Amino acid sequence: MIGGIIEWSAKNRFFVVLAAMGLAAGAYYAMREVPLDAIPDLSDTQVIVFTEWMGRSPTLVEDQITYPLVTSLVSAPKVTDVRGFSMFGMSFLYVLFEEGTDVYWARSRVLEYLGSVRERLPDGVSPTLGPDATGVGWAFQYTLVDKSGNHDLAELRTFQDFTLRYAVAAVPGVAEVASLGGYEKQYQVIVEPRRLRAYGIPLDEVIRAVRGSSNDVGGRVVEMSGREYYVRGRGYIENLGDLAGTVVRASGPSGTPIRLSDLGEVRFGPDMRRGLLEWNGTGEAVGAIVIVRDKENALEVIDRVKEKLRSVLPSDGIDFEVAYDRSALIRRSIDTLTHSLLEEAIVVSVVIILFLLHFRSALVPILSLPIGVAAAFIPMAVIGVSSNIMSLGGIAIAIGAMVDAAIVMVENAHKKLEKHPPGAPTLPVMIDAAREVGPAIFFSLLVITVGFLPIFALTGQPGRLFIPMAFTKTFVMFSSAILAITLGPALMAIFIRGKIRHEADHPISKVILRAYKPFVYVALRNPITTISIAAFAILSMLPLVRHLGSEFMPPLNEGDILYMPTTFPNISIEQAKVELQRQDRVLASFPEVLSVFGKIGRAETATDPAPLTMVETTIRLRPREEWRKVDEERWYSGWAPGWLKAVLRSVWADRRPLTWEELTAKMNVALQPPGWTNAFTMPIKTRIDMLTTGVRTPIGIKVFGDDLQTIEHVGTALEAVISPIRGTRSVLYERNLGGLYIDIIPDRAALARQGMTVDDLQRTIEAAIGGMPILVTVEGRSRFSINVRYPQDVRSDIDALRALPVPVGRSGGGMGPMGAVSGPRQTLIAQNMPMGGGPAGSIPAPPGLGSPMGQMVGPMSDVPTRAPMGGALSGAAMSGGSARGAGGASGSAPSATRYLPLGQLAEVKIVSGPPMVRDEDGLLVGYVYVDIDTNQRDIGGYVDEAKAAVERARQEGRLHLTSGMFLKWTGQYELLEKMTERMKVVLPLTLGIIIILLFLHFRNMVEVLIVLCSIPFALVGSVWAMYLLDYRISTAVWVGVIALGGLAAQTGIVMIVYIDHAFERRQKAGKIRCLQDIVWAHMEGTVMRVRPKLMTVATMMVGLLPLLWAEGSGADVMKRIAAPMVGGLATSAFLTLEVIPVIYTYWRWEQLLWGKLAETQPRLLARLRPPAILVGIGFFLPWAIGLAMLYLTIPFWIVEAVVAVAGAALLGGAIAYLIQRPGAARAVALT
Repeated sequence: MIGGIIEWSAKNRFFVVLAAMGLAAGAYYAMREVPLDAIPDLSDTQVIVFTEWMGRSPTLVEDQITYPLVTSLVSAPKVTDVRGFSMFGMSFLYVLFEEGTDVYWARSRVLEYLGSVRERLPDGVSPTLGPDATGVGWAFQYTLVDKSGNHDLAELRTFQDFTLRYAVAAVPGVAEVASLGGYEKQYQVIVEPRRLRAYGIPLDEVIRAVRGSSNDVGGRVVEMSGREYYVRGRGYIENLGDLAGTVVRASGPSGTPIRLSDLGEVRFGPDMRRGLLEWNGTGEAVGAIVIVRDKENALEVIDRVKEKLRSVLPSDGIDFEVAYDRSALIRRSIDTLTHSLLEEAIVVSVVIILFLLHFRSALVPILSLPIGVAAAFIPMAVIGVSSNIMSLGGIAIAIGAMVDAAIVMVENAHKKLEKHPPGAPTLPVMIDAAREVGPAIFFSLLVITVGFLPIFALTGQPGRLFIPMAFTKTFVMFSSAILAITLGPALMAIFIRGKIRHEADHPISKVILRAYKPFVYVALRNPITTISIAAFAILSMLPLVRHLGSEFMPPLNEGDILYMPTTFPNISIEQAKVELQRQDRVLASFPEVLSVFGKIGRAETATDPAPLTMVETTIRLRPREEWRKVDEERWYSGWAPGWLKAVLRSVWADRRPLTWEELTAKMNVALQPPGWTNAFTMPIKTRIDMLTTGVRTPIGIKVFGDDLQTIEHVGTALEAVISPIRGTRSVLYERNLGGLYIDIIPDRAALARQGMTVDDLQRTIEAAIGGMPILVTVEGRSRFSINVRYPQDVRSDIDALRALPVPVGRSGGGMGPMGAVSGPRQTLIAQNMPMGGGPAGSIPAPPGLGSPMGQMVGPMSDVPTRAPMGGALSGAAMSGGSARGAGGASGSAPSATRYLPLGQLAEVKIVSGPPMVRDEDGLLVGYVYVDIDTNQRDIGGYVDEAKAAVERARQEGRLHLTSGMFLKWTGQYELLEKMTERMKVVLPLTLGIIIILLFLHFRNMVEVLIVLCSIPFALVGSVWAMYLLDYRISTAVWVGVIALGGLAAQTGIVMIVYIDHAFERRQKAGKIRCLQDIVWAHMEGTVMRVRPKLMTVATMMVGLLPLLWAEGSGADVMKRIAAPMVGGLATSAFLTLEVIPVIYTYWRWEQLLWGKLAETQPRLLARLRPPAILVGIGFFLPWAIGLAMLYLTIPFWIVEAVVAVAGAALLGGAIAYLIQRPGAARAVALT
């Protein structure tokens, strides 16, 4: 079938070329439609539930809101984790769902469960869902700059909240705009308790007056003169004067009004803040965070946001400056990969031209390459894979292999055309050449393609990161395989013309043949030495593996820094401002820093649960070429004279820019504030880590228990245990306790003596001390709250709070001070109400009298406030009457409201409590953040040592876990463990797929095993490359190893194909009669056809080299993928060219000795003789034990010893068998 397609394509070449042009046009359109991004979205499907209950302590929020919500949502379908954060006045829930769950389905499930739990929540509490964004939705941040100096922070915040926010939120793709910094303008009524006492007015009456001071009403319509007029009652407050003139009560017989301004100060002031923003160390600023909606094109959204900001900003001096811009990272990442792709295409083309020395022939693979790459964008656009560093990386690691089929077919056509008579038709020759090698090379491309499919078995964060790469690599390899048997033959028929240089006259081929022929001759003449060297090479990698270390993922340099120091609880907002500005000033002094966007506390968004003790400072860096240069030791630095150094410097520069690690280390030294723990990371990485594991450092320990005190004791003990471990940068237990509380504990007996309830006292505390937002004013498009509270001096310290005056009753009777006093009319309870009661149990109050529940005067002071049994109180009486009634506004004289100090009604004391309460799946939890120096230690090795230290501490009694407590190691280590578990499935699956495909092609298990020898050969180079480059084993490295498996198998396939062709030709000619004939057949298949083998390996290796020297965002990940592939291809090619001919020769020799050469398809292992079995086991034992190491947690030195002894014994046995066997002398002496 493949041969038929090749022949048809060559004969219908112009139609095929036209179809390829159409494919290229469609690919160009698809490329424009594929969205651009920096990295794939690695975050889990999440739904945020945010509940505000301002003024309440974290423990109260936890008990009343967070715990009921968590325990309800934990049983929702597809939910994997529910993390709760209870803060001062706020509750945050992060509900994580299984991978692949649609975010809108998840949101609907959460809403469904919230509906069932609402009745268990306090009155007035309403949970809301956060924006439909992912954990990496924070894509753009900006700050407002007033260049005119005419606007203060309150005006900038008002402009941001009520103009810019809505304009930017309307941009397509924006989920939310979170304002930050400055002051939220507020009307503040500061009531003096002494004036309230002098006028006899309780605080609740002031609150009622404020509530009734600002309102608009509608009176429907009025018809006049045939027209309809809308009736409006205009009563909104428009300025401070309107509010200050609000009447609270009329005083005295003359009805003199008592206004708010008579009772205290009415002013503008800032609302309470739980976060602030600082810019470049110059002081407070106003800014915002733009959160991009899930599955939106971040690059386009950011560009639209910038355009909207430019169009909306006024011309009066207000401008914006970018504080964080994801689009810059996206463009840098795409530029890095695009540059590498271009370099790869160029070097691959150069290699092809050099090997062929025929430009027209070189056009066949060169033209196939861009079409194959472009064709991959069509399925990318269809299935929605974005163009990012990982998806483009899949193309980058495949470029070298994409042209292999065209190279082999073109080279084979050259070989046949060398012997072709001049002037004779060349098309049949080229078709025959393509059909001869086309099926095998097509199959080898499929092996590479299918061998990468197990990447799709990865789940979680590794899957989300590498599956886009697997998609694109699969797409490009599939498209290149199709183009190899369609466009390749068509282009061969068009371009391969003219004089074809004989391979013997080719200068590069001459060098290759002269160099390779002695090597393979010596290998075949000395099989024992050759196999021993190969075995030693395989065993040599085992000691190196233990020194490589492990990590989940290499760092992805985003080009920006996120500085996240934390401090102990209880820092005030003013002290936080001072500390933040000091830190930012130090950071801004670094010449590498472009801007510093300092945030402490939280922004106005459900996606930000940061407490006031957490700083998140975004540091934008200048281009790396502008960074300071440092000296670098070179091989010539110690001995070369100055003039020679100047020459050598042009090739090996001895000065380079600072690295990211060196820069953050310098920042860490410069920033050593007492009481703060530093942590440097990167924005996207931190958001993903915090969402996935809940911690922001590479390693975290979660301490689960049922008591915060015990959890804190264990957490602080862990700090002492882990701090001494080598490589530890910082260890911080996030204190569950240590927050300072002022507890006001009501004295119930004292309250009863005053006729008060606990609720009366609590409402006084809430209003007088905390301040209550009473009303929201409407001023055009702006909205401002009105707050009523006592002045600062009566609540400034513990003694002032104890002396705080509390209204306890009124001499005229009536209810407590905070009773509600609204109703349509006032009623008076009859003193001697009949037992039967009923509607007559209450009568209207006379005009001057007022309500018994409100103001009582004169002789009515002895009227009881409670009806006799059977009497009915009206709704108005129970509510206290209306503030607008006669008793409120026109009473004859105010009665005296009595006040007592708060200390006589309650105990006031300072205690310690939790500043924040965390729980996961209903269990209380504390976090220990461990930041390590990844240049000194790998994560896997560090955690192993830390676990051992923790276990020793438990045995020595320094760490005690009570019943029900347990530790969970998390962070990148948790992800590393999950990845390792998944690799236990993925790696055997990869090997199994390759074996099945090879057997389907060769139909011969012996040749399958020979081809598989290239895989352990390839692993030798992979391990040595990682060791020399100081790379650790990570998910990226494993992906490179999986990709290498297919490439290594391809080198073996190409070798076997050419040896088989040479052997079959001699066998058909009857020239295989002895061992010498087998050797010469194999010499022909290896030496005389070494050029196409080296071309395929060279294009794959050289195609990967630009990834190794790439710099910029995303380069670190691609280097870890490319390094094992380049090293593996090098050793695989060398050992394959040397060892496979030896093994293949002995297999054919065994067949010759046993008289089985006539069998073209021996039955599986039936023809494998003892030496072949021993040699095969000896080669594959290290590979098999390497896989077993993933399953067995045994000391590595034991594994090394077992592998070395078993491998040596098996290979030694094979060699001994060869030496003692009859005819072995002829095998050794081939002359």
